[in-house]
Amino acid sequence: IAILILMLSIVGPLTLAQRGLSAALVAKNKTIAYFLAQDAMEYVRFVRDSNKLAGVSWLAGLDATSNSHTGGGGGRCVSTGNSSACYVDSRQDTATYCGGATCANVLNYDSTNGWFTYSATNGTDILPSIFTRSVAITTPIAANSSDARVVVTVSWPRQGGGTPRQVVVQE
Repeated sequence: IAILILMLSIVGPLTLAQRGLSAALVAKNKTIAYFLAQDAMEYVRFVRDSNKLAGVSWLAGLDATSNSHTGGGGGRCVSTGNSSACYVDSRQDTATYCGGATCANVLNYDSTNGWFTYSATNGTDILPSIFTRSVAITTPIAANSSDARVVVTVSWPRQGGGTPRQVVVQE
């Protein structure tokens, strides 16, 4: 009986500690995913504002009809029914078509500088992360051709398998 009571007094707190650590890991990944989604949203705003200041189409560089905005590479993020998505790299100032409605490209983490990028040219300090990110821009919204809906989805695998977790930011 004494051994049973001792085991219960040890196993109970260890179980609580394990659950707490798992919850902390999930919270950390959700926070990183939210900031990655916000980074992509800010990049879309940057392209829009740069294009407006340069006097070109506000979606230039993000749509299929133009090759680049004032500073970066072109992509096909814009569609009429969420049928097209791209991945954006704010560090490289690029938007690249994914080939469909979602992206499977894994972001790389630069441990030296502390940023995420799709570039892997800096050697051993760049490691694949667990996160994927896609940007889908839908236009027109209803009958207004000057409006667009931007949806950024950041996904990462669930520990132990199952449906991936994701954060979706929409504006």
